[in-house]
Parts: sequence; structure tokens; C-alpha cells
Amino acid sequence: MDQPAAIDTHAHIYPTWYLDRLEQIGINPATTAIARGLDADSTDHDIAQRLLWMDRAGVATQVIAPTPQVPAGPDPASSQATARMINDEYIDIAGRYPGRFDVYGAPPLPHIDQSVSEICRLFARTPAVGVSITTTLPDATSIASPRLDPVCAALDDHAAVVNIHPTGFGAFSPMITEPRLEWVNGAPVEDATATLQLLKADIPGRYPRIRFHIAHLGGDLPFLAQRIEDNYADWNAFPASPVQTLRAMWFDAANFHTPSLVLTRNTFGSDRILAGSDHPYFQHDKYVRAFDYIRAAPLPDIDIHDILAGNARALYEGRRPTA
Repeated sequence: MDQPAAIDTHAHIYPTWYLDRLEQIGINPATTAIARGLDADSTDHDIAQRLLWMDRAGVATQVIAPTPQVPAGPDPASSQATARMINDEYIDIAGRYPGRFDVYGAPPLPHIDQSVSEICRLFARTPAVGVSITTTLPDATSIASPRLDPVCAALDDHAAVVNIHPTGFGAFSPMITEPRLEWVNGAPVEDATATLQLLKADIPGRYPRIRFHIAHLGGDLPFLAQRIEDNYADWNAFPASPVQTLRAMWFDAANFHTPSLVLTRNTFGSDRILAGSDHPYFQHDKYVRAFDYIRAAPLPDIDIHDILAGNARALYEGRRPTA
């Protein structure tokens, strides 16, 4: 079976003006620093280089998200205005390069009314295939908090794809933050913990039309699947079978370790995995690796085909703009 051009479901573009704007609305510059100096601006030059490496990696389309650089200042009005600015910039990029980019928009959480408004606006604009939110709110509130019920209801109304992305805050744990392990293992810890919080609060059961896309193969969820299920079966730790709920989510392959990819496929199913790179944090040869490791994985050809592109098409069905 010929392998298709890939759909990269985990990538970011960080316009300099946007990072500057985040600082102007009250975001700590230490937070935006990790997104600077990566040749990941929205300039013609940076996007031309991005497209060059997408072609070398056999990638047809990138799905771009602003996370973890979210428009989440202390003021609701300026946060909402900033969310509109970056979402419109992303939609403009998709329009300038037809077929090469799709958009995960960013709601201005933790501002609930403004987030609901922006979600409704985004899904009225067909280039948005979903939204991307961080694993916690800036004040450490869980994304499974009842405070977010109106946001979940709006996302459910639109049958939204919701990408869950780490914050880089190390799950607010000194065990992670003090030795500066926020991105070494803090990110996948956040991925898994936030997902389990969603399960504990029965968010997937209460809002069944939301389609969740979890970053980095879901962190340690595939490795701990039986332990998690036993806690449900023996101690009622979850309102429904966590493994069955997880098998209705999607997990991107921005992990790059073949045994982890195979484990996730065996645990959650080959139709639940999406190709992903985490560009611009992995560029050039490591960008190519993000897709070559899938192509070379010891999996059936049909599974590789689906992971590279077929599963993403199924996930985004009805959301991807027509040429």
C-alpha cells in the first residue's frame, strides 16, 4: 500500500507581534520566552522554510495551534480581543496557503463568557477545525472544573474537536518544577493528569459530542491503562470505564519512540492515533523523524496509512475547508 502524505496534527506558529501582545495584556515574559527565536513567525520567510521541511517530511497539511501561548491575561476584554487577533491571523495563514494549514483556535480562558463567544465565532468560520486549550487554566484551575461547564456546553453544541496541550508549568508540582523538568517529563504528566481529570468529572459522558485530541500519545496513559481500569473496577475511581472512554479519544504521535507508538496502538487502537511533530520545537531532521518513525514502525500497512493521515481526516470530517 502506498503511504499517503501526512497530516501533522500538532504544530505551532508564534508571530512576534502576538507574543508581544501577550506580554502587553499581562502575561509573564518568562512564559512567552520559550516561543521566541524559533523561526516560527508568520512571516513569508518563516512559513516558506516551514513548507520546505513539510515537503521534505512528506507532510501535506499542518494543524497549527497557539497553545501553550494562550490569550489568557487578567482582563477579560483584552484577552478576548487578543484571542480574536491570533485566531484571525491563523485563519488568514490557512487562506494564504490553501490546503497546507488548518486551524485550532484559542479561546480566552479562564474568561468564560468571552470564551463561549469566541468559540461560537470560530465555528462560524469554516477554516477552524477545532480549538486548543491547555491542561490547566493559568490560575491552576482544572479544565474539568464546573466553572467550565458553559464552555463545555458550547463545544458540545458544535461537536468540537478539542486539543489538550500542556502548559509547561510542571503540573504545579515542585517535584517537577524545582529541578526544571517542566518539558522533560512535566508535559506528558500534564497530558495524562488533565485527561484523567476529565474522566473523573465525566466530561466525555456529559458532553458526548466533544472529540478530544490529547498530545504526546497521552503521556503515561497507555502504560498505565490496566492500573487505571482496575481503579475503576475495584474502587469506583471513575464514573465509567476509563479505558473504554479513552478509546473514544485521539492521541497524537509527537513522542517519537517506536515502542510507545506500538503500545498506544495496542492499547487504544490504530484508529485513535494521529501523526504529530510539535513543530517548531522539533525542526529539520527531527521534523522528518516525526513521520519517518511512523512509516518505519512494525505495524500493518493499513495502520500506518491511518496514523499518517486517515485518522486525522476522520477526526476533522466536516471541519476541513474545501479547496
